[in-house]
Amino acid sequence: MISDKVHEQRLLQKNAVIVTDYYDQGTTKIRSSDHTRVDDVGSGVILAKKYYMGGKLIHQETEFNPGMLYSFIFPKLEDGRVQCPNCGGIGEDALFSDGCPYCGAFYNMDYQSELLGGRNQSDYVLAEKKSLLLPLILIMAVCIAVGIFLTVTTGRTSTVFDYGKGALIGGIIGCVLYLIYSAWKYKADLTTKEMKKKHEQDIVLQRFLKDLKENGLTMGTFANNLNLGLRDYYFGSESSETRNIIDFDVLDYRGQNLTSQDGKVYITTDVSIRLVSAENSGEKEKVWSDEAVKRIRMRKSDRAGTGQKGGLNIVKCPYCGASIDLTARRCSYCGTAFLYERPLNIERVADL
Repeated sequence: MISDKVHEQRLLQKNAVIVTDYYDQGTTKIRSSDHTRVDDVGSGVILAKKYYMGGKLIHQETEFNPGMLYSFIFPKLEDGRVQCPNCGGIGEDALFSDGCPYCGAFYNMDYQSELLGGRNQSDYVLAEKKSLLLPLILIMAVCIAVGIFLTVTTGRTSTVFDYGKGALIGGIIGCVLYLIYSAWKYKADLTTKEMKKKHEQDIVLQRFLKDLKENGLTMGTFANNLNLGLRDYYFGSESSETRNIIDFDVLDYRGQNLTSQDGKVYITTDVSIRLVSAENSGEKEKVWSDEAVKRIRMRKSDRAGTGQKGGLNIVKCPYCGASIDLTARRCSYCGTAFLYERPLNIERVADL
């Protein structure tokens, strides 16, 4: 099984454990960050994440991108060795016990082809459900206030019962008016704004897929390397921005663009991401989540390898210059661990 030591160290600092439910080939699989449950996941989507601190369930997330497929089993070759689907690195099972020794991948991600082209119109409307909260509050407040005012001013008494009756009548009228308003807004968004948004995203994504293919990349490679790069970004430092973050999830991509400059290939995309943070100061244990949009720039590696075979991948060690086999864990001359590059590497993460 492949684990993520970098992520585990952050969770250990916060005394936190993440239990993740996956849906894989008709059954629910469970993996926990403390290794008490490590079901094999061949190709599954995430159903839920539960965050525990000190053995107590503190927080839970249930909304994830259904296009993401996770695999914690590295595929085996004919000779019994395993191969990293991310960079193509090949080696024995023991070599991959802590993740791929070449690119650092501890799992593999792919993107479901049937979902390419964006979500359907109703998904976009549901994504904007927060915009219906304010109208609900305003409609209910006005209707309840009017109901109480009319009941008290037109009645012969002014008791608590009269106030309650006015609030009930106003609340019922407010619910009816809100249902009419939300139905109208749903229909309007479904037929105009949201359909236009979906069409625009279809065009962007189809162009992006074409550009990826022309450069020897896939949507799965893009999604996988983006996730791995974000893992290093958030768990690889103790800055004020990252030190409390214990988990993240990519929720959506927007505006993917592939360009070439000075012989290099770059990908820029706006990523909607959920960041889960935790605090365990003293007896206080708290877990919360925030959503943010980041503009991320990635660069295609010139040294990323594919289809590697033992004994046929002689390259120069980047540290001592000796000729070594790429499938070796360390340079046989200087002893330095040899980390092969991922196909795509994050160069910049910026706030929007």
